[in-house]
Amino acid sequence: MTPTTASRPPAAVTGAAALLSSDPDQVRDLPWGAAHALFDASPRLAAIMTREDLDDWLDCSLLHYPVLNAMRGATPVPPQDLTRTMTVSGDARGGYADGAKVRAQLRAGATVVVQNLHEWHRPAREVCRRAAELFEAKVGAVAFWSPPGEAGLRVHRDDGHLFVVQICGTKRWYLYDTPAAPGLWEPGYVADPAELGEPTTVDVRAGQVLYLPDGIAHHTETLDEESVHVTLAVREPALRDIAELAVRAALARVPAHATAGGSFADREEAVGTVLDNLATALGRVDRTALTRHVTRRAVEARGSR
Repeated sequence: MTPTTASRPPAAVTGAAALLSSDPDQVRDLPWGAAHALFDASPRLAAIMTREDLDDWLDCSLLHYPVLNAMRGATPVPPQDLTRTMTVSGDARGGYADGAKVRAQLRAGATVVVQNLHEWHRPAREVCRRAAELFEAKVGAVAFWSPPGEAGLRVHRDDGHLFVVQICGTKRWYLYDTPAAPGLWEPGYVADPAELGEPTTVDVRAGQVLYLPDGIAHHTETLDEESVHVTLAVREPALRDIAELAVRAALARVPAHATAGGSFADREEAVGTVLDNLATALGRVDRTALTRHVTRRAVEARGSR
């Protein structure tokens, strides 16, 4: 049976409401996994970064590729068009963000992406840590800086629930279907967007947050001024990862050097014994302990994925 998209327990949404919105009542009925929602950002979330931070990172930091990268349409901008070499004590190292080059790419229509804010930018780190505790999931933050009048990536789906925090400017989002089950979609570009029908259009202004459920097809467009937004991605424990953990635990008693030897019949019997033992061992896995373990791993996880 294909797992269906589950709704978030009300207690988790209620706990996260004050973190996310200036009016928690706007978030308590959030249609988790079912539909998009637009609401006003809490002061803490609205201050997760500023437009001025971007200038500081370009001109007065050690920001390095690919933490900073850029896309023009679906094509990555080559690192040499974004970076410079820094010499320290006679040691030349490349890959550091070059403010002049990055701004030139913006003027040429590229979108600049700043990854993993939750690992090195304190306001983002604190918001993401709190969100991870509340949602019992992995939470990461990525910033997007787009010039006026430019389209973002073509229609695609992301593997996570997204909270898009608009920092400055206005971003127009074109939203298509929300998949009913994981088996009905894959992350990445949509092969034939025409099959999705007409999109719903949502304009997100500075100080607002757009919630996007896991897997919703979408693309974006910047309007008549530059746009900066931060995306918080909430990724709940993956069922495949959980299954692999359970199987590894069940296989712990099978010696790595044990083989299925002898004739074909002998090997088939050995395979049957292994499968029977595996099924028995899986039936004995402590579900509560496994759930606690994967939840703790998700909350404590680092990185953008």
